[in-house]
Amino acid sequence: MKKFTTKQILLITIGVSLILITIGIITSDAGIIGNAVILSTFIIATPILYLRYKRFREFKEMEEKFPNFLRDLIESLRAGLPLHKAIISASKINYGTLSKEVNKMANQLSWDMPIDKVLNQFSQRMKDSKRMTSGIQIILQSYLSGGDVVSTMDSVADSQLTLIETEKEKSSSLSQYVIVMYAISFIFIGIVIAVNKLMVPIFGLSQEGSEFGLLNPCDGCAGLECSVCSLFKTTSGNVFGLDPTSIGAYYTALFFFMSIMQSIFSGLVAGQISEGSLVAGARHSMILASITFGVFSIFVRLGLLGV
Repeated sequence: MKKFTTKQILLITIGVSLILITIGIITSDAGIIGNAVILSTFIIATPILYLRYKRFREFKEMEEKFPNFLRDLIESLRAGLPLHKAIISASKINYGTLSKEVNKMANQLSWDMPIDKVLNQFSQRMKDSKRMTSGIQIILQSYLSGGDVVSTMDSVADSQLTLIETEKEKSSSLSQYVIVMYAISFIFIGIVIAVNKLMVPIFGLSQEGSEFGLLNPCDGCAGLECSVCSLFKTTSGNVFGLDPTSIGAYYTALFFFMSIMQSIFSGLVAGQISEGSLVAGARHSMILASITFGVFSIFVRLGLLGV
């Protein structure tokens, strides 16, 4: 089965998105155009975020297997094998996602490629992992300078294991804060629903002439500065099935986008806290944003929003 590269997937998703937007433009319906733009954003962003997160997890697994690879090299070197034969011997062992890279090095060495060039290329392929890159460079410099490669590898393996254990302890201790970020998102949605249910009817009094009420800010608004109103009307009318001219629809759309933004940034913070990466946070962001959309859809149908 053919595997698509990130660039190919990006081109395919952009092409699909352009088709959807073109269809929307042909219909001349603002609602369809708005939905096409929103759907296109998800079509482009979702595969790219997934691939980046998958690559992030692959490098994490490689970092965890790297000390085991070094330990096996150390055993082979102590048994009297030269470094290049030790790498070829290690290629027969399963290191998960790291095995692909070890096999590639073994193939290069079997073709009589210089070991310093092989290690340099390996370091370049691992450039997304500063931990592995620095370890490889330390070993390479020790080898080129004629130092004690076994002792150097042993020290690198120990430091890598220490970093991995420290990271796991950190992740375990901070996992509670990930739960807190999820709880904050749910509390925010609850507050939004309460405000909408209690306050929007009061705001609606303005439509009956009450001096204490608030008018719909989008009433009579025109021009580029009011383009957000078109987005609100499209969202409330086409996504949630509300009357886009009502004040309840305006505040439902406003609260919806506030909740989506809060979910996205809460997810990014959760990923940064738990795994030290905003890419990992994209997964939490998509989960929270999906939950937010689902909650708003259900509560609009129940009449608890948009009234």
